[in-house]
Amino acid sequence: MYICDISMILKMKPGFNIDSFFKPIRLEHPVTDADYDNVQPYVEALTGLSRIANMSLYMTDYHKREFLYVSSNPLFLCGYPREEVQAMGYEFYFKVVHPDDLKMLVEINEKGFEYFYKQPPDSRSNLFLSYDFRMRHLNGQTVMINHKITPFALACDGDIWLSLSIVNLSTQEKSGNVYVQRFDSVERMEYSFKSGRWKTARAVVLTDREKEVLQLSAQGYTAQSIADKLFVDVSTVKFHKTNVFNKLGVNNTMEAVYFASVNHII
Repeated sequence: MYICDISMILKMKPGFNIDSFFKPIRLEHPVTDADYDNVQPYVEALTGLSRIANMSLYMTDYHKREFLYVSSNPLFLCGYPREEVQAMGYEFYFKVVHPDDLKMLVEINEKGFEYFYKQPPDSRSNLFLSYDFRMRHLNGQTVMINHKITPFALACDGDIWLSLSIVNLSTQEKSGNVYVQRFDSVERMEYSFKSGRWKTARAVVLTDREKEVLQLSAQGYTAQSIADKLFVDVSTVKFHKTNVFNKLGVNNTMEAVYFASVNHII
């Protein structure tokens, strides 16, 4: 059964509230009105970007513990008006996140921020955290989404002030799949709920030829057309496509293109 009433959820999970999403963020450095004025042009740029790219994204303000910006893309809104979602802030999560995933999200936030604070301040903005969870639309439909979050603005002492999140349809069947990765690295840290620890793992990497075959496939080229274009045998093209599917854990070209795009592989 899906529960929408916040008070019912809090009664089921003693000590579990909005503040739980903000552990262990400190943010002791004051944020001024001038700081907010300085980031306003970037917020306006996000508005244009979300329209052009049809992206579902939002910005979290950890100083005020609210959403500074929410795009109008319907995926994250789950049937609610954009203005209402922005006004609700993190209470929105209690309305739309599947109850079985709420505790998981709190753990991900806490462990993710703990990892963040262990990094040198000058490298923290180069990280992003990715995970999957279920959201419930007002029409009753449950959708698995992929959520990526990265620091957008840090206080002068390296504490996180603003973060930017992007929401896509997930390619996974189950919630979780938590990892932290640097934008300039193919290695990533995967989180284990069983051990409560992070472990080093190598991100999926496609060869240049595999990327080329996948990109041409996405453009509608057949295996034979790709072979002619790359001056190789059609069996070679099929070999590369099979490798791509195996690496990404997908079954067809459409799934491969979507997975590679969402996970910054191509």
